[in-house]
Parts: sequence; C-alpha cells; structure tokens
Amino acid sequence: MKANRFLIEQYDVNKTYYQQKNFDCGNRVINKFVHSSLKKQVANGFSQAYVLLNSENNGRFSAFYTLSSFKLIASDMLSLSSGSFPRDIPCARLIMLGVENELQGQGIGKKLMADVFHRVHKAAKEIGIYGLYLDADLAAIDFYRTLGFVRLNEESESSTAKMFLSMREIHAAIE
Repeated sequence: MKANRFLIEQYDVNKTYYQQKNFDCGNRVINKFVHSSLKKQVANGFSQAYVLLNSENNGRFSAFYTLSSFKLIASDMLSLSSGSFPRDIPCARLIMLGVENELQGQGIGKKLMADVFHRVHKAAKEIGIYGLYLDADLAAIDFYRTLGFVRLNEESESSTAKMFLSMREIHAAIE
C-alpha cells in the first residue's frame, strides 16, 4: 500500500463523494448508515465524520469513521476499577467505522484508529475526556482488543460489545 494512496479528511456535507452510495464494508447496518444517514447526522451536529479517500481511484469513498461526545455512567465502568467514579464519565465515542470489503486486511482500520486516537488526544487537551467508548460488532471485538480496548459487558448476550480505552492508553499509544 503506497503511503500517499489514501487521504483522510473531515466529511463535508456539501461535497459529493465518489462512490459513497456504493460503499460496502460487509456490514448491513454500517452500509445503510453511509448510504442514507451519514450526511444528515453530520449536518445536524450529532457527530463528526472522517473519510478515507483513495487517490488512485478518483478519490473514492473507501473508509470512514464517526466520532461524538458521550457519557458513561459509573456503573458501566465497574469492570475496570474498584475505585469510585463520578456519576457521569465524559468520553469520546466512536460510533461507526467501516472499510470497503476489498481494502480489508490491509491495515486501513488501524490507520483510521490511529487518526481517531490523535483527534481524541487533541480534544482531551481542551476538554475533559476520560477515554474512548464504542459499541463493537461481535466480529470486531478482537480487532479492538489488539488496540488495547477492554470489554465492559463480558457477560452480555447483546449483539454488540461495549468497549473502552482510557486516555492514559491513548496518550501512551501516540507518544
């Protein structure tokens, strides 16, 4: 993979992205979000999105992620600490992340997560952020664990896994 083949930029609701409507990462929920909800979510200020464009393919919409603010409640964090937390714990939330099928397995997801870590690190210098939270598809749990995330709901029968990475870990990963 050439270093300059891909460009990550903030999603612009006023721009038409080449092949966004044909984006397919193999996950029906994520695909539907990209095709019909991404622009509206960003335009309404519910999240910010960042897209990975393939410069060798007309700037093709090849991957993306969305971030927002979030709060966890102290009981969500019981599995991580025996200490006490305030009732509301400020976090950044990775809402969605998707990489086109043909690019999966090439390190694109890790490249996007490095970008996420840098943005959250920068935001944490300005406002209180205890860590990064996400609801992982069960098939993605191992990927997020390799990045240091821990599962908050080990015993859950849910179709998603609540996962968390502390700012301490994010700072260590990027410094």
